[in-house]
Amino acid sequence: MVVLRKGILPILFAVVISFAGTRLVACAGPVWPSDDEQRFLEAYRDHVGDTATRDQYDRADKLFVEAVQVLSDTYVENVDRPTFVKTAITSLETLETEDHTPIGVVGAALDDSLHDLDPHSAYMSDEMFRRLQESTEGSFAGVGIVISQDEDKQIRIVSPIDDTPAARAGLQPNDRITHIDGHDMKGEPISEAVRLMRGRIGDAVTLTVLRKEDSFDVTVKRARIEVPSVTASIIDNDLAYIRVSRFDASTLDQTREYLGMLNDKIGGTPRGLIVDLRRNPGGLLDSAADIADQFLSDGLIVATEGRGERKMRSYEADRSEYFKGVPMAVLLDRGSASGAELMAAALRENGRGVIIGERSFGKGSMQRIMPLTAGGGLKITTGYYTTPENHIVQGNGVVPDIEIKLEDEEDFGREVDLEHALPPRRRDPRRVLASMKAASCERDINVTRIGKAATNDAPAETEGDEVVTELQRDTVLECAVGYFGDGQLAVYRDQVEPLLRAGL
Repeated sequence: MVVLRKGILPILFAVVISFAGTRLVACAGPVWPSDDEQRFLEAYRDHVGDTATRDQYDRADKLFVEAVQVLSDTYVENVDRPTFVKTAITSLETLETEDHTPIGVVGAALDDSLHDLDPHSAYMSDEMFRRLQESTEGSFAGVGIVISQDEDKQIRIVSPIDDTPAARAGLQPNDRITHIDGHDMKGEPISEAVRLMRGRIGDAVTLTVLRKEDSFDVTVKRARIEVPSVTASIIDNDLAYIRVSRFDASTLDQTREYLGMLNDKIGGTPRGLIVDLRRNPGGLLDSAADIADQFLSDGLIVATEGRGERKMRSYEADRSEYFKGVPMAVLLDRGSASGAELMAAALRENGRGVIIGERSFGKGSMQRIMPLTAGGGLKITTGYYTTPENHIVQGNGVVPDIEIKLEDEEDFGREVDLEHALPPRRRDPRRVLASMKAASCERDINVTRIGKAATNDAPAETEGDEVVTELQRDTVLECAVGYFGDGQLAVYRDQVEPLLRAGL
């Protein structure tokens, strides 16, 4: 097993580019089809357009054979190659693709077959690689708006981001985008609107906007849009609050900046520290481990486990600890996944913080991005994450110490509810120590935003596919504030803290 020291990672593992801790691994070398694979190569030709060339067929043949070899060598579980190829042949009859080139058909068949293994493995085209790279950099080339889709299936502007082309062009909340460069957007998914609005920096895009009864065109030039992933506040003058909405390449720097500001502005030892990881879907594994390390001076943060429970890598804490000795609460909910779950587990299992909220999503598998010499590449599940106490989050989630039940709780599927989800392995034997309704600990709190958050509500999703809702009273946060004072949860503090320090 290799122990990685964050910040001095070996170059071999330095390129981390995708959602949920995915890593980039290059693949090369000659590949030859087996008899089963040859049957696929013959079968897919019946689904290709008439204009395909010999070179296109050769490239697609190589793509499929190489992909099957890579999958066989690296997937987290043993793959029966003949069965996988048979599934790919069967999928040809029901492919949903508009690209009938050889690469288009083979890529679609691979994608369908990989989804049959687990919901996170997939085939990725070159364009998908580019967009994935953008999503982990914390910035992208676009116009700078937060959008949603309304009940009439129209693209609605929730808000323009300050100091972006959209804001300077005068776009306003509740404007409807009816066309993008002439493309009718009525009924189109948000992902299509995102695709059309993004592009190269400096290139212009024309938006047809409906504002009340008036329709007009706005032409804006795309620019580099920075999307913050961290916000912070001071609550009731002496509680430090920091929210991390995802883990990308810029999250660590933002976190350090805000932690420094909190330390300076509170001007003494805070009464408590709240780290909010609710609705955080994860991101880069290195980023999540690095941010956990800001609160730990030593100890294991996370490890990875591959096929046959073989230990692969581990991440150890090695930094100075912010707010050392200050009581900490970590907020989780059912939307907290992957890196957010690992960070919360690391803080609790190292005796650093109590978890308040809901059991998390349970996405504890690791994917690697593997470029193929024939073009595109595979996103393949290659391992499981393990916590400091060797528990596995996959399928289990992280159980809170103190559970907060929401009155308006709605149905929400977790990882185990996804089709073809990988089965759980070892789970954390912990149980909820206390449970209560959120409404029972409502309290008025004074929230003072700091930094950029003081003037901008910094959305978590920008030109993305998340429907943004109106702000409501945050009763879970109010419960957490009460934990550090005289609220309903304060009665549990003296019981939970000793257990936390003892690692129970």
